[in-house]
Amino acid sequence: MPSFVTLLLHPDRRRPDPGPWRVDLRVVILVGMGLWTVALVVCTALLATGAITPRAVATCGVGLVLGLLGLVWERRNRTRYRASSDD
Repeated sequence: MPSFVTLLLHPDRRRPDPGPWRVDLRVVILVGMGLWTVALVVCTALLATGAITPRAVATCGVGLVLGLLGLVWERRNRTRYRASSDD
């Protein structure tokens, strides 16, 4: 096995990088949104008891909004990123 320095000086001796995995991004985004929803419910309950500040609830809301933006992006770019993973 070549040393670290040898690999830095001669990158052509490295093993080839593994190919990208085919992943359905909708599933990944929806799981993340589900987790943000659970966190939002918990934080809302904690806010009602006065245990936390509204900042945590706002953070969960922003997480959900970013998830929605991710779903929009995924729908618009689905063919492009799926085609790039076929290489």
